[in-house]
Amino acid sequence: MVQTEAAVATTPRALEGVRVLDFTWVRAGPWCNRWLGALGAEVIKVEWPQAPNTRGENIGTGAGTPDGFPANLNTNGHFSDTNCNKLSVTLNTRTPRGQDLVKRLVAVSDIVIENFAYGVLERWGLGYEDMKKLRPDIIYLSMSGFGHTGRDRDYQTMGPIAQALSGLTYTSGLPGQQPAGWGWSYMDDTGGMYGAMYALSAIYHRNVTGEGQHVDQSQWITGAPLNGAAFLDIQANDRSTIREGYPPGNRAHWPGTPLTSAYRERTVAPHNAYRTSPGGYNDWCAIVCVTDREWRSLVEVMGSPPWAKDSKFDTVSGRLQHQEELDAGIEAWTKTLEKYEIMERCQRAGVPSMPVQSSQDRFDNDPQLRQREMYRPVEHLAIGTWPLQNAPFKLSETPAYNHQAGPLVGQHNKDVFEGLLGISHEELVDGFEDGTFWPRDLDRTQYTYLQDMIDDGSAAEWMGQPKGPLSPPAPVRTPDAETAGAFGGLRVLELTDEKGQWLGKLIADLGADVIKIEPPGGECTRTVGPFYQDVPNREKSLYFWHYNTSKRGITLDIETEDGRRLFRKMAGSADLILESYSPGYLPSLGLGYDDLKESNPGLIMCSLTSFGQTGPWKDYAGSDLLHLAAGGQMAGCGYEEIDVPDAPPIAGGGGQAWHMGSHFAFIGTVAALIYRSRTGRGQYVDASVHEACALTTEGHVSNWIYKNQVVQRQTGRHASATRTDPTQMLCGDGKYLNGGVGNRVTAARLPALAEWMDELGLAEDLMDEKYKDPAVFNENRPYIAEVVARFLGSVSRDEAYHRMQKMGINCGAVRSPDEVLEDPHLWDRGFWTEVTYPEVGATLRHPGPAGIFNGSPWRISRRAPLIGEHNEEVLCGELGLSRAELSVLAESGVV
Repeated sequence: MVQTEAAVATTPRALEGVRVLDFTWVRAGPWCNRWLGALGAEVIKVEWPQAPNTRGENIGTGAGTPDGFPANLNTNGHFSDTNCNKLSVTLNTRTPRGQDLVKRLVAVSDIVIENFAYGVLERWGLGYEDMKKLRPDIIYLSMSGFGHTGRDRDYQTMGPIAQALSGLTYTSGLPGQQPAGWGWSYMDDTGGMYGAMYALSAIYHRNVTGEGQHVDQSQWITGAPLNGAAFLDIQANDRSTIREGYPPGNRAHWPGTPLTSAYRERTVAPHNAYRTSPGGYNDWCAIVCVTDREWRSLVEVMGSPPWAKDSKFDTVSGRLQHQEELDAGIEAWTKTLEKYEIMERCQRAGVPSMPVQSSQDRFDNDPQLRQREMYRPVEHLAIGTWPLQNAPFKLSETPAYNHQAGPLVGQHNKDVFEGLLGISHEELVDGFEDGTFWPRDLDRTQYTYLQDMIDDGSAAEWMGQPKGPLSPPAPVRTPDAETAGAFGGLRVLELTDEKGQWLGKLIADLGADVIKIEPPGGECTRTVGPFYQDVPNREKSLYFWHYNTSKRGITLDIETEDGRRLFRKMAGSADLILESYSPGYLPSLGLGYDDLKESNPGLIMCSLTSFGQTGPWKDYAGSDLLHLAAGGQMAGCGYEEIDVPDAPPIAGGGGQAWHMGSHFAFIGTVAALIYRSRTGRGQYVDASVHEACALTTEGHVSNWIYKNQVVQRQTGRHASATRTDPTQMLCGDGKYLNGGVGNRVTAARLPALAEWMDELGLAEDLMDEKYKDPAVFNENRPYIAEVVARFLGSVSRDEAYHRMQKMGINCGAVRSPDEVLEDPHLWDRGFWTEVTYPEVGATLRHPGPAGIFNGSPWRISRRAPLIGEHNEEVLCGELGLSRAELSVLAESGVV
């Protein structure tokens, strides 16, 4: 049930008593801390008006500023959405006085989060060892591009660079074309998600052990495990991702190429995007038919056209073989109807279909998001009341909500420095005058509230959380070799398919005992390829292997009375249940949360479904492709007409919709665990894949809300309302570099690049001193870009990548997963984990975490379970059944 705003405001918060010191900027770090604030943490954002940040980028450009408002540090709506739920202080951290105040803030904070380049905090005298002297149980989360460990740790990155390096950019596009990319900073959004996930796991670990730690996160490495089963396929089947027909656009398989997995789950047809009426830029829909029954239903929905009755379309293999004709016939029908009408007709008939939704569609035309209150208005002190994006999960006891819009710059200086830290008013005034709290050369007259706080000599009353550290609960366990992960000691029951298995793996690899409960014969994702040595077998699915490490496995038919009895017994001692059944299914069996919590009030249950438990679409069918259509990803990803005429919107590969859903579900679930660690109370988490996807397009929705602009797809780079400079450059070896002129090659960095170009006789006139002038550089950017592009066309991608990074130029190699597998920086960080599969006599490298945890190590503790592998261990050894009883259950089909 949706709670009223007044009711929500008086409910407890999952992160009450947690203070976050936020040194983050641009997107990933602020996006991380935004959600900690929504969950009740007190987030103090430390910023500087002249530093590069999303506030400063707004000045002079008006980016994100609603019409009718001046472009200044306080009027960027996108900044407000990314930084809501925070306090803001301005502080010059380069001065001794500023550093002293920073240290005082560290001493009263629970967690420090920053996404600077490696070494910045160390230069302030605030490395992890320094922080521990100020607070022994401090948690320090660093979120740099490459991490604090590894040979490339000094390299720079941003979202598009991280996507390129991780292999994700390569997996998005049409065969034979350059990569389409992702259309927004997927790795900024997702890097922020992992920051929140790692922060929450560290807070939980501290609550149950009393120990803080340093978590060393790398933004680009966040993307590597999101390539799905590709890394296992490369090793097990000696199959490169650099192959004909890959990536396959929106299809599960490209026609005319060998029938090998494209890492899009099942290899089926139709599986594509189709034009719809009235033929506008975003008038597209996606349709997926997994079964013959769904195909026959689609034929009926289309009015049974003669072409669709041809026997060659009767089977999946026939439809795959004749996809071109199949898709042409389907599109002839879809072009006669509007995309929402197609969705409704198809879904009523049991055919999975969703519209390709633009940012405007998600805000104005999506009834599911509207009913689930995805966008709720919050008043901003500078620009008035505007909608902010809400959490894609609903916590029954401790709701996450936006309690304030983004702060004004320095809005809370008096409150924090006087009220929390206890400096005198005279010190505050002096700090404004001497450059500690505001740059001496930056006019502040338009920010009148700053002068008001200078003039206000009354004592500041601290209205936030307690001034000193709020003691966490008394430790309940001591980490050891068996329970070293953050979730060591937790018992988790998992009943999920593709929607939630990634969530279960994330929790299992962090130490929880996750028992995967499958129906007799195995869970449906075991039938998804690729398979080990291309032998289809439920025990050899590389897809299943990738998503189910560190779990034990049992089989149980919960539709039988014996199955339900055993499940209830396990649930009685479980900490957490993860499930992804259709809404209402478990309650219909008497196994819903309300049924189970009666005997286990500390139980937490997370239901991760396609559209959530409520709303007009709650019973609609979804798939990875359909969610990327409805969530807005496809509307922003693809090609410009000049590069690929008549190209469709593109959904990137690797199962990203399921990843997005699991990431937000993890955040909601671990927040519930933290609340339980303080109170002993469990709760229900209602998480939605659709809402998670709708939140994961960076500034696209904000661009519509604040500027009434719909972004357009641009090849290999961010979608934008206006055309931007290309950033994906073809190199001499036929590979691509993300490193164009503009925010990559700048006036300041051009001389070093021109010197190298001159060594090869390719600098043309770029050695001229005039280009050091930013005004001249900007005036000649198209020409400079042409010269640089010609130069890059004569050198290899990797030479350009490494040499330009060493010059301080932010760029990245667009790499295939094969190339990621051999990256030496990953080896330096111990990223890969060798997992042995004795049944086939093989050892495969699995991707590891993006973060190095020095206090609660991540690890893969076991390979994915065989079907029913732990039945005896769990049902007999832990539930007390005899072997004879287990045999009877097996004979009757219960296990």
